[in-house]
Amino acid sequence: MNKIDELIKHVKEADTIIVGAGSGMSNAAGMDFWYSASPLFMKHMKYFYDKYHFAGIFNGFYTRFDSKEEH
Repeated sequence: MNKIDELIKHVKEADTIIVGAGSGMSNAAGMDFWYSASPLFMKHMKYFYDKYHFAGIFNGFYTRFDSKEEH
């Protein structure tokens, strides 16, 4: 059995698979909302962009919101 086949066997038999990854993995999957006002960011966060003028989720983490509900 080669290494690829062995890996596939282990994946199929596993109860759980844990993947450790940084923002590069989500960016590669098209989730480009971390640092800019991308179309995906604007689709879900336009209200906050218009009100607080932050672009990207990371900038939103450091924003002082007007209420706990918005936070």
